[in-house]
Amino acid sequence: MDEKRYQVFISSTFEDLKEERRAVQDVVISARDFPVQMESFPAADENQFDFIKSLIDQCDYYILIIAGRYGSPGSDGLSYTHKEFRYAVSKGVPVLVMLHGDLKKIEVGRSEASEEGRAKLEAFIDEAQKGRLRKSWTTLDGLKLAVREALDNAKATKPRIGWVRGDAIASLEALEELNTLRKENAELRKAMGVLEIELDLPPIPAPAEPIIIQLLPNQSRGSSVSGSAAKISAAWIDVFPLFQSNLSFDGGGYDGFYVDIDRSCVAIGSAIAGALGSIDATERFKINKETLNRLMNYYIETGLMNPVGSEVPFTEFAAKVARRHSINGAPSKVFAIDSGAIELRFVKKMSSDEDLPF
Repeated sequence: MDEKRYQVFISSTFEDLKEERRAVQDVVISARDFPVQMESFPAADENQFDFIKSLIDQCDYYILIIAGRYGSPGSDGLSYTHKEFRYAVSKGVPVLVMLHGDLKKIEVGRSEASEEGRAKLEAFIDEAQKGRLRKSWTTLDGLKLAVREALDNAKATKPRIGWVRGDAIASLEALEELNTLRKENAELRKAMGVLEIELDLPPIPAPAEPIIIQLLPNQSRGSSVSGSAAKISAAWIDVFPLFQSNLSFDGGGYDGFYVDIDRSCVAIGSAIAGALGSIDATERFKINKETLNRLMNYYIETGLMNPVGSEVPFTEFAAKVARRHSINGAPSKVFAIDSGAIELRFVKKMSSDEDLPF
């Protein structure tokens, strides 16, 4: 089981966003991670900023909260929040931007009063959200939800070193081995980074783009009934609720979860057929392993699913996506039968000994 915890730096202007920082701190703690913020030591000079940089160096993720104020500029014309952000970016720390969704409705006392201040704030916002996803919020509850979703997604798509308990290290030899592996991993990541610049990776299909799924007949042992063959088309995202609720896996052990390929193929194929036809399709249909692997790889790449070996297969955000799509429409409305039919057929009954190799 993964007992890793992450250190999360919380950054914002100081006086106007105390409640917001406290709310974000609660979310980080509820995720069993460690919040880091300068609540008691607001940055006021370069010496303190050097200390802040040393804290950011040790953090795995950086949460930036932006509302109506830019902050007091230093001698270089930048606010300390702005400088913290730039330093985190320069160190490669993943930045999660939480931007107030309606700056015009923020009360005057919590907004920039001067034209220069507003201009600096707008420029900071443009810089912070350029090339990265950001979440909007207008209430404390909305901020909490946005932070939790962004943090879960960051852990799934941008894994970091994190922290483990000291008693998880069995011996000095194990610690030395881990340190060697860490160095090798850093070199490998560096090499992979170069390759990613030189190679053109195939694009990921948009969520609304269609995927063709070949449904195949499946005959259970001892049964004289099987399904039929049909070619189905649906958007990648529309397949996800049935995929998420029917994936068969075992997890919670030392090596994390693993997928039962055969059971998953049958369960997902039967669920799709059941959504399209007015029949009991249980264990009568299946998809092939290639289709299952394509679906798994797509949902891993898009951050809805964790790689095999993680503690759990899906993120909390993935469960929310599945619920929303289940609410918005019946599966029969989002799946289309391109060829074939969804029906049951009587076949020769398979005996319990028929599949034995002797």
